[in-house]
Amino acid sequence: MTGRNTNRRRGSIMITTAVSLFVLMGMLGLSIDLGRVYIAKHEAQAFADMAAITAARQLNGAQSGLDAANTEVTSSTNSNTWNFSTTKFGSNATTSPAPTVEFATDKTGPWSAAPSGSLKDYAFVRVTARPSVNLAFLPAVGTALTQQVTGQAVGGVVVQPSPGYLPYTPFAHNAATDASGKLLDPNFGFTVGQEYAIRWPGNLNQNNACAGDQVSWPAYNFSANSNTPGSDRGYFQLQSASTIAAAILGGAQLTDPAVGDYITLTNGNKNSESSAMTTRASQDTDQTPYVATPGTAPAYHGNDMRLVILPVNDKNINNGQVKVIGFGAFLLYPSYSNGGGNSPWCAIYMGSRTQGGAGSGSLCSKGTCVGSFVVRLVQ
Repeated sequence: MTGRNTNRRRGSIMITTAVSLFVLMGMLGLSIDLGRVYIAKHEAQAFADMAAITAARQLNGAQSGLDAANTEVTSSTNSNTWNFSTTKFGSNATTSPAPTVEFATDKTGPWSAAPSGSLKDYAFVRVTARPSVNLAFLPAVGTALTQQVTGQAVGGVVVQPSPGYLPYTPFAHNAATDASGKLLDPNFGFTVGQEYAIRWPGNLNQNNACAGDQVSWPAYNFSANSNTPGSDRGYFQLQSASTIAAAILGGAQLTDPAVGDYITLTNGNKNSESSAMTTRASQDTDQTPYVATPGTAPAYHGNDMRLVILPVNDKNINNGQVKVIGFGAFLLYPSYSNGGGNSPWCAIYMGSRTQGGAGSGSLCSKGTCVGSFVVRLVQ
């Protein structure tokens, strides 16, 4: 009897072990498949977020902007891959279809892949990616062979949050207007992709000016303006080092200028603010040391800590004030140095950001176009 009981116990242990192994293998397989689905979902969402932002930056109220937005989503310059960066979206119509790109005048839709008629108010882009993950273990219990996941994001051109400007005001190279007061050059005489001073040196000359200012010399030669105090360097409104640093790091400018407003220049080199500029730039997810290339904006893809909006003035100083004629986007360099006050702080011009003006996202669907706009994820 004892031998029989022992054999029975051995047999039951083997059965229990086999069942346990089967269950464990099933749980392991479930974990592997669900883990792959989760990762693919994250990859699709990350792609959709980045693609929606880069696409929205192309909107200009015209068909050319919609075409450029579509190109940005499918371009190889974007992170257009998933499956651990081994598979490109659009490489397989079934498992890795091309992302869909749709446009709307409101962040909630209605959405259209090919809008017609007036396009001036199309300020939002929705990007949807739907890859399918091949399952290895779950089909054994009756599931489908693949699992589709969805990543979707909406990028839009929205009014600049108030207040949100850095305490610098670049001087326009061309502030001429027509009889109605409209700028003849919506880019203020700047060239997209070229660098210009946002803070100029104390002893400004053609040799120590930023590259774009050298090209237009003497249009940027403030010494020729007898109204220009020798201590003005490009700061406006704020004076103390602590408030200026707060404005640089958090966009906490105390004023909210609009087109047509007059802003007061403040004096001093304020060299200590170089550390605040560098700190802000270091917080960007894109640390690429872009080089100024006139005519071509850098393929920036960061979180906008380096992409700043600044009020551009008419360079006509009167009683210490200048007139705001629009807003421009400038890309900061990764770092800034003190330079003893005789080195300019340059930034790359990325285009107009005046509501209703020409340039990327030149939209004005609500109210009077007197402020600036930014590109953000809105969903």
